[in-house]
Amino acid sequence: MLQMHITLSSLLVGLLINSALAEDLCQQPSPEVMAKAAGVKLPPLPWHVANIWWDFTAPVEHFASLEVDVTIDRDVPTDYNLYISPCGIAKINGLQFYGGIQTNINGWVNKDSRERVHRGKGGIFSRWSSDKTTPIGLEHVRTVAEDCLVESAGYEGEFASVRRPFIWTKGTYTWCIEKSSSDGKGTWFTCKIRDQRGSLHEVGSLRFEGTDFTFWDKHSAFVEVYSTAKIPKSGIPKVNVTFGWPRLNGTKVPIKGARAYYPNQGGPDSPDCAWVKADGENCVVEVGPIFKRDESKRNHSLALVRSGDRTLTKIIGGDYIALVDANDAIDLKEWGAKAGSLCVEWLPKVAALLPSDGFSPPKQVLLTFDPNMKGVAHASGNKITISARYVRQHPDDWGMVVHELCHVVQAYPPGGPGWLVEGIADYIRIAHYEPQAPRPVLDFARSSYKDGYKTAAIFLEWIEKNHGPGLVIKLNADLRASRYHPERWLELTGKSEDDLWKVFAGKK
Repeated sequence: MLQMHITLSSLLVGLLINSALAEDLCQQPSPEVMAKAAGVKLPPLPWHVANIWWDFTAPVEHFASLEVDVTIDRDVPTDYNLYISPCGIAKINGLQFYGGIQTNINGWVNKDSRERVHRGKGGIFSRWSSDKTTPIGLEHVRTVAEDCLVESAGYEGEFASVRRPFIWTKGTYTWCIEKSSSDGKGTWFTCKIRDQRGSLHEVGSLRFEGTDFTFWDKHSAFVEVYSTAKIPKSGIPKVNVTFGWPRLNGTKVPIKGARAYYPNQGGPDSPDCAWVKADGENCVVEVGPIFKRDESKRNHSLALVRSGDRTLTKIIGGDYIALVDANDAIDLKEWGAKAGSLCVEWLPKVAALLPSDGFSPPKQVLLTFDPNMKGVAHASGNKITISARYVRQHPDDWGMVVHELCHVVQAYPPGGPGWLVEGIADYIRIAHYEPQAPRPVLDFARSSYKDGYKTAAIFLEWIEKNHGPGLVIKLNADLRASRYHPERWLELTGKSEDDLWKVFAGKK
């Protein structure tokens, strides 16, 4: 019996070890072993195992957002240093930026420290200085939370960067850049990652010189194996990475063509271990063992086929444009056209109601319908996504469109209180768009201004009339400039927001 117990225990341990090893679906022999077997020499890290270029038919003016979908077919452990970059190089007005997701982000813990820490998986957003040789400081970087990392250095050209932990696994993600607020020194662009459940994870923001931007006539992506102090020599994970068609200002950009390139001279050079293949409108990077590539195939075209060009309805009102995408809800095309007309009428009105120094409102908005959305609507950059199901059930709710349009105009950087952001949007809706609509009846035993939306809106309306005319405009300017603080209520009205609420609720 004792011998049987030892044998079963040993077998169980072996099964557990094999199970743990089997979970690493990325595992391959070391790069040194694979290079020796292939008869090739390993270049220094980092390795761009594959580069992809899309050539657009023309530059994109009035750039406001970039989105690229990325699908990873297996979980990549943090034992590897893998950089998946849906934005290898992008230029706006000649200023270059890049970013993506990494298995091991690292950087300085804050703007005052030079302590380098490693925080595992996360997102990254970086830009070079205008000439790549003039240092660019951390005043061009804005963090969104205490766990963000920053860096400003010159070991790969003078750059500034923000990074933030984000535990990504296999699945599909969308890496996004969105135009945010402008100040006297430039315009902030915010990086976000949308996961497969639709949740947004903000990485941070970078400032670019200028207020109106043109995106150049191409785009790039890459997959890279890199080096860190924590893992100086990373293995090459076996993995497939799929990059979707780049979307600028919410639409897929027409292209002249696409191509793949595997650098081996001129850098960042890589051992040949990847192939890029066209799959409909997607580019699939297959990373595997090291091999010796036929030099005639080092740079090759990708025959992408765009799936069903989408028809957009364009509505023009003065200097303003609304694009309506009803391809996923054809029955709502007419409703969408009316919503677009409402947007071009109210976009300048909302901008006039929410002004601030140096701020220029967007001139264009995109409306699209999501047939699977369970909520009502949301705005991201200059794009408004509306639940098709909700519109079918509430076809007369035009105030909802104005509310989301307010978010487009607000263009607040992250960090402001959500109740106030939503409250200002609904304040514009009920006080200016539908002033004759009945106000909600509040149960003050349960309600709070922090409920946001209409509760906060009628609270703001009451304050405007009784305690602080112009309060909303001033708070809007504070939020847009990232200088809002709770003490502003006392400065502007002589009372805190809590005391104002008590007066409003008849409790004081």
